Amino acid sequence: MGSVAVILKGMFWQEQRSGRVIMGYLLGYAIMGYWMSGFLRYAADTGEPINILETFCVVEQHYVNMLFIVLGWLLVVADAPFIKGNIYLLLYRCGRKRWNMGMFFYILVQAFLYTAAMAAFTIMISSFFGFAGTMWSSPAYSLALDVTNSIGTKYNITFPWLMMMKTMSVPEAFAVTFLFLYLYLAFMGAFLYAAALLVSGIAGMVVVIGGHLVGYLRMMDGDAETSLLARAVPGYFIDGTLSYWQSAALFLGLIAVLMVLTSVFVKRVDFQSGKEIEG
Repeated sequence: MGSVAVILKGMFWQEQRSGRVIMGYLLGYAIMGYWMSGFLRYAADTGEPINILETFCVVEQHYVNMLFIVLGWLLVVADAPFIKGNIYLLLYRCGRKRWNMGMFFYILVQAFLYTAAMAAFTIMISSFFGFAGTMWSSPAYSLALDVTNSIGTKYNITFPWLMMMKTMSVPEAFAVTFLFLYLYLAFMGAFLYAAALLVSGIAGMVVVIGGHLVGYLRMMDGDAETSLLARAVPGYFIDGTLSYWQSAALFLGLIAVLMVLTSVFVKRVDFQSGKEIEG
């Protein structure tokens, strides 16, 4: 595991300075900020404070936000499988399997940091409008009860997950929402990495974005059971039981399968080194 840790450290040292990664984070902030502004304007107009954690729950589970927030993440990992000019030296020193594990763990850790950055951004901005605690705010309740979508139409934000509010405190809902977004991003990053090992990076990106769009269309058709994107929105599956954990198990299973498959693929990959030299 020592060589995997060294590869992981090198990847972060290299990638975090990349303009592509920085732009991916900025795009994520912009997308989150756009939908968050609607919720905060609505809360400000009501004159009632909001829980600083519930903003993330509302914005992350807004269906259109979920369509676009992934684009910032895919920009962060768009260079998968991260092949640089010294690829053969790395493969000689650590072997293909350890190199593959290093790349895979980098995606998993980077997905956590991306999710944490988006959550921290909403908390920081919401701190000017609300309070910390376990209770849901009055604006959030009113938004959940907006069956006519009058609030949603005016402020361009929805939160129809009344069962989540009834069965979970705000910190619990925040934790579940964070976890499901992380698992979906981690899966999409692992999927992109596996696809890029088999085909070119551009073709792999097309496959992953296509899968993401298919999930969105199935979600909009009301078929949440077969939409991986819908499964990243826990509100769809919270019904007073623990059935929503099936979605978490599904994502973990898919990530594990991709990890095994990439360990097999990497033995047969004919690496073409890039021009950029890894630091």
